[in-house]
Amino acid sequence: MKIRRRELYEHIKSYEGKDNCDGFLGFIDSPIRNVRVIRLPEGRLRLKYIDKDNNIQRVDVGPGEEEEIDFP
Repeated sequence: MKIRRRELYEHIKSYEGKDNCDGFLGFIDSPIRNVRVIRLPEGRLRLKYIDKDNNIQRVDVGPGEEEEIDFP
């Protein structure tokens, strides 16, 4: 699925501080597991997860980034 880095960043930030993460990344159509969000310098975030082929994947996102990426 194609998504802009900014949109993924905004989605992740919308769950910040919430106790209930039901539906987090529920919009994607591929199974992923063991999702971790890591804070990076300059307000960026790294999404680290294991994909359907058991590979560790990382995606760095930040505010205002318009690049469109395939996720996951």
